[in-house]
Amino acid sequence: MQEPLVYVIPKWTELCVDEFKEKSSRLSEVIEEGESKIYNFETFVSETYHRLYDRQPNRLEDSAIKPENKIWIAIHQQMSELEVFQQFSNRLNGDEFLAGIGTTALCIAIVEMLPEPTKPLEDPEVIRKQLRGIFEALQGQTPSARLMQKIQQLKQQGLETRLACEAYADSISNAEIETAIITGIAKAEAEMQAIAESIATFSGGSNYSNETQLKIADKIQLAQRLHTSPKLQVIAELAGKKIAIAAKIQRSKVKEGRTEIIGVTTGNDLTRLLPCELVKLTEPALFPIFAQGYIERSLLQRELISREPLAKGPIIICLDSSGSMQGQAEIWSKAIALALLSIAVSQKRHCRILHFTDLVERIDDFVGEIPDTNRVIDCIEKFYNGGSTSFTAALTGALASIQQHEQTKKADVILITDGLDTPSTQFIEQWQADRKKYEFSCYGLLITSVNLSNYESTIGKLCDRYVEIADLTEDSEVSDCLYSI
Repeated sequence: MQEPLVYVIPKWTELCVDEFKEKSSRLSEVIEEGESKIYNFETFVSETYHRLYDRQPNRLEDSAIKPENKIWIAIHQQMSELEVFQQFSNRLNGDEFLAGIGTTALCIAIVEMLPEPTKPLEDPEVIRKQLRGIFEALQGQTPSARLMQKIQQLKQQGLETRLACEAYADSISNAEIETAIITGIAKAEAEMQAIAESIATFSGGSNYSNETQLKIADKIQLAQRLHTSPKLQVIAELAGKKIAIAAKIQRSKVKEGRTEIIGVTTGNDLTRLLPCELVKLTEPALFPIFAQGYIERSLLQRELISREPLAKGPIIICLDSSGSMQGQAEIWSKAIALALLSIAVSQKRHCRILHFTDLVERIDDFVGEIPDTNRVIDCIEKFYNGGSTSFTAALTGALASIQQHEQTKKADVILITDGLDTPSTQFIEQWQADRKKYEFSCYGLLITSVNLSNYESTIGKLCDRYVEIADLTEDSEVSDCLYSI
């Protein structure tokens, strides 16, 4: 059990922080770096977690706080005085994962602020324990001259050790501490926002706080994967924007759907009122009756329902994983794939993401509900850097998924590629026949970084509609093409 510095940590909180330390290699690295500067940094980390996780932290009485802990007294005092820290901790109270993320960011800023001591600091408590051991062994007897000399040496050593710790604390100004705390909080806020958005992005666009119930170990794993993978960070950021656009188009699509009159109800929607109610507006004597009905929402009006026929077949996304797609094209294509996955989740449709080169490298099937976040990341993170491209292999894999769901019609196949392939005439004719037989649509996204005029005709034969895109930052036509499926 850790000797408290300034705060006493409840047993449950101690278990929570120990679990976070065990799962988070990043926090372990921070602790190791901090311990190289000051011997009780790990205990400070635990106390910081306690202050973020527990609504009412347990501070020691001033008389129980050891003088060598002056640096931790100062840091904790600055935390208590900063309104931004109070607001920050209030948001994190009771959340094991977010308290861990906040602790990590804060302690990174603190360890960066702490100067390297001129010589390693020692714990005066070790010397006190030695002295207590000697006096307990004496059991009230008078020590020998030699032992008395040893006692005096230990007392002097303990004093010097304590004073060194206090001097180290005095070398750090309150302004430096305040800056470190504010910096740590700002980084924690940004990281928590990025993690929340990434969890939503890699969970089919679902709401992080309400719908995805990830275990803390899974959240820590996700946070570490994002932290160590710049590619995933960029994909998540871009995909978040695409998912928002897709959701907006999907919402407007339903709003603009066909409406039918299914009966008569009461309300005060002026656009739906029956003629017998509107006529009251033409007679001044009837207007009070109309006004009363409007206030009470008791006017007779048409009851409407929006009937938007949603496709029930699977969404199959074929991602070109050949070497020519490496770089921005790969990132962009995977952001589009995640936006399409979010549509599949919202429409409760099966979704297949298929990576292909000259053969099908990987297939991931998601069943139309909120997917496992780490499984989605495993799928999206993969890139095979193949030597060539085969539309035949990709579309054959897509057709297999459609045949597995033959009972549902109106599937959608999306081929995302830089277009460098020419399937055989026989395959193209068979593919066209299969599109009619199984009643599915095929869309193509052709990234045109070079002159691909010979391949445009191929895409046109394979797809109902395709979009050429040369500038991946100007892809509004892609949104119009895909996000209303």
